[in-house]
Amino acid sequence: MNMTDIEYFLKVAELMSFSKAAEALFVTQQAVSLHVKHLEETYGVRLFERHPSLRLTPAGYRLIDAARDIINRENRLVSEISNSREQFEGEISIGLPPNRSTAFVNAFFPLFSAAYPNMSLRLDERTSSKLSSAVKRNEIDLALPLQSEYTGRYDPEIFCVIPLETESLYVVISDSMLQEAFPDQYPACKTAFLSGVSLFDFARLPMFLHPASSHLHENIVEKLTLHGTPPFIRIRTSLTSSLVPLCADGYGIFFSTPMLLQHLYATSRKSFSTLNVFPIREYRNNRQTVLLYHRQKYLTKPLEDSIGMIRSIYADHAKFVEHLRRQKENHSI
Repeated sequence: MNMTDIEYFLKVAELMSFSKAAEALFVTQQAVSLHVKHLEETYGVRLFERHPSLRLTPAGYRLIDAARDIINRENRLVSEISNSREQFEGEISIGLPPNRSTAFVNAFFPLFSAAYPNMSLRLDERTSSKLSSAVKRNEIDLALPLQSEYTGRYDPEIFCVIPLETESLYVVISDSMLQEAFPDQYPACKTAFLSGVSLFDFARLPMFLHPASSHLHENIVEKLTLHGTPPFIRIRTSLTSSLVPLCADGYGIFFSTPMLLQHLYATSRKSFSTLNVFPIREYRNNRQTVLLYHRQKYLTKPLEDSIGMIRSIYADHAKFVEHLRRQKENHSI
């Protein structure tokens, strides 16, 4: 018995369509038809009635349960063989939106390397819309795209989707620049602004923004321009970590997501002693990071463990932001 025959038969039976099964399996419709035909010839029965519409025959229904049992046994066998090895080797690939790799890899790789010291990690930066296509084509194992009210939802017949984090945006500004921008409210504003500020209150301050590859930062520019206050972009770069000391010295402000904020704090804690972090009202809970993988992807133990690591990393972001807020609130009293 050919395992591919079984896999293709089950996909046609699930979707009740040769064309949809071909699309889900990333093969031609002819290939699907040939594998089903081979299975029918092996058992000498018809598995589907083609007219007037596609439906399973009695033999097809009987084969479904047996086929699923065969697939489950095969998967267990592969898992047992894999887990019996003393060391895992090979590579896993994870796709992220641009400008997020540095913060992610610093949180993820130590955990992954400790569990799988002989395995490699490949990070692939693409826009969120291209990440789903890469998963569909099996170019990457896992993806961490962003969803918002303006993006579509992922087809549950193709993708497994795990919500990770509802994301807000934060502005980072030095004490000196805050005092200069709000002389009548300083230092009381350091506590008041912890509950949220408007993007437009900071429109006239010099900014460090990402290149055009960041849709979020381009949206910031668009909002400010439409408001009649086009921003003064002092530096355009995705290497935000190198700008933290410049921000602390009052050369400009920058915007950060929770993941990047946690990374910057861990690597530049001394600079943060004179920096303030405030949530931007216009970008509060406006995007969601999800973990995406193909429904047909066989999750090896390294991939299963990686999913668990990623979930724990993203769960820590909210705890960190709350810790930072309380710390700043206590220091402002």
